[in-house]
Amino acid sequence: MTTRSFDRIEIGESRETPGVTVTDWRVMTFAAVSMDYFELHANDEYAKRTQFGRRAAHGLMGLAPADGRKHRSAFQVDAGASLHWSWDFIGPTYIGDTIRAKLTVTGKKASRSKPDRGVVTVAYEARNQNNEAVQRGTDKTMVRRCSNEETSSESLSA
Repeated sequence: MTTRSFDRIEIGESRETPGVTVTDWRVMTFAAVSMDYFELHANDEYAKRTQFGRRAAHGLMGLAPADGRKHRSAFQVDAGASLHWSWDFIGPTYIGDTIRAKLTVTGKKASRSKPDRGVVTVAYEARNQNNEAVQRGTDKTMVRRCSNEETSSESLSA
């Protein structure tokens, strides 16, 4: 897959990720990896007695795939690292829900300390199959810049 550099990303561009269905297997695998077996996620009988009335997925199960989708399927960026997350958990995600995320570039700034990189700010909104927002936030990601040679050769071939 071809990746895009900082210089090719435009403020305002937007993408929607493919949907992912939350399954019992995904929730329990996430519990094993995170070591978070809180009963709301892992115990049907406990979860029935909560305000949710049934098991809910871990909140971070929405944030983690959103980050991966930004790099792979949405913007195809050559990212070095996420630098800052701001995230709100708006509503629950249940087993059986299918989650999609809309990603929009809201800012970009060349790095002063690392001239070969820039910082791209991406806003996220995760929605379930009923189009209800369940999570929302922003991420600032370090992205590689084009070298002068790449920029010059691409300009000549355009």
